[in-house]
Amino acid sequence: MEMAVILPLLAILASAIITAGPYVRIAIATQQAAYDCAISAAQSLNAEQGYMQGAVAVRQSFETFGLNIGNSTTRVFGNWNRGSNVMCEVSYHVPLGNLPLTQILAMPSTVKYSVTLPAQYFKSKWK
Repeated sequence: MEMAVILPLLAILASAIITAGPYVRIAIATQQAAYDCAISAAQSLNAEQGYMQGAVAVRQSFETFGLNIGNSTTRVFGNWNRGSNVMCEVSYHVPLGNLPLTQILAMPSTVKYSVTLPAQYFKSKWK
């Protein structure tokens, strides 16, 4: 009798863990990618160079976690004058189709993080 009650509960719990595990990994990877992007973008005093550095940092961060960069969107914007803010916003579309219980747990399909850092104060502009 106890087995008939416990077994379905264990199956539901296992399905919830299988669903939440990849989602948590993607959320951590997206947060790290946004932070890496902001650090790299703020290292430049040139907007084009800062954007490129931020985009490359996002790509490398997602590759480190083994995630598909095609599911991500990156926005790098700000003012690259000394001490001005540079912001990186990284979104990742979570492929929920293969995970169980996604409709019941109402998992969001997109994870988004943004990080704002000041551009370097003491960086030289090379000509």
